[in-house]
Amino acid sequence: MDYGSGNTSIVIGEGSDFNITWADDFTILKEIESLLGQINIASGYVARDALSNALDPKVRYCLDRCDSSIQSASELIEAFTFLDATIFHNRQMHASLHQKITIQSDKSEEFILYLSCLRDALSTLLNTKDGVAPVSTYEEV
Repeated sequence: MDYGSGNTSIVIGEGSDFNITWADDFTILKEIESLLGQINIASGYVARDALSNALDPKVRYCLDRCDSSIQSASELIEAFTFLDATIFHNRQMHASLHQKITIQSDKSEEFILYLSCLRDALSTLLNTKDGVAPVSTYEEV
């Protein structure tokens, strides 16, 4: 994927009628949404602390804007969308605004790395009992 250079915006999805449709180039967001859905069925939400424990330490800062309970993929990417005043926090409110969801092109590599680590961490949580990652998943030594 070639996303250009500079501070151009990359459309990663679009919100309308209370739904978010992710761009075809970002199918990983659909995977993340699916994993979240499976975890939400079992426990109602993903605990930020459990996800942080399962997430690669180099991208943990991306969870800083998340609440203690996470229910949607849009919450998980707020660190990348907030700078454009695209406030994701309330998925239904945001999606009802009929707007494009973008990230800055100069953040695209960091975004892709985060999404990959996030998918791995959510898979780990899904495969552990009650969606709680073991503390030692990425525990610092």
